[in-house]
Amino acid sequence: MKLIRKILYKILGMKLFISLVSRIYLFLVNAGFLKSKYPELFHLEKIVKPGFTSVDIGANVGYYSFFMSKYSGKQGRVYAVEPIPLFAGIWKKNVRRTRIDNLTMLPYALGGENKTVQMGIPERDGVLHHGMTKITSTADEKYLKFFDVEMKIPDELFSQIEKIDFIKCDVEGYEFFVFSNMLKTLEKQRPLIQTELSGKENREKVFDLLVSKGFKPAILKNGAFCSINKEDIFNYENDFYFLPE
Repeated sequence: MKLIRKILYKILGMKLFISLVSRIYLFLVNAGFLKSKYPELFHLEKIVKPGFTSVDIGANVGYYSFFMSKYSGKQGRVYAVEPIPLFAGIWKKNVRRTRIDNLTMLPYALGGENKTVQMGIPERDGVLHHGMTKITSTADEKYLKFFDVEMKIPDELFSQIEKIDFIKCDVEGYEFFVFSNMLKTLEKQRPLIQTELSGKENREKVFDLLVSKGFKPAILKNGAFCSINKEDIFNYENDFYFLPE
């Protein structure tokens, strides 16, 4: 599979390669395949209900935004946060296939300051990992392409959104910086949160922060939420959920 990806990348170039891969992925998931590999994405249908307002932080090329849009319907809203222009362009083409006009793109990185930061698309073992794009100062990686993007403070960015029912956050180890700067939003809206938590220190800090704000930690097990304790978080590799109490 890695060899095929390398060949396709060399033939197509970055933009066409990512466009093709994302289109195939969305087709397979929408057709019901890959359920065992991506259970959280399939569980989304049980979370996002018609009329829901969802925020997709780290929207990338639209894997979650597509289904958030589909499940929330015409009465719902999806705010996708994606700072990389290349990804945002592919995102627009992918989510257009829902044929539902309920999506808004917010082209920013999130953090503690309003400033410009550098992000990079990493390469590992000769393979492009567009889903692991991150702020370059947060990890020692080999990057294929760099982008200067605008960072916004999430509490300020989301202040005009009247309600938020669900937040998905995947920002490659930068989650604590995002959540610690959107506490006003979380306390006001009390959304259900789904988040990847890369890195032991980041994982522990996010856990302590959200629990202190009254969110109950859980993981997905056999298609349902299962409560966890702090000692459980270091032996689990999939997404975590934080439920408002």
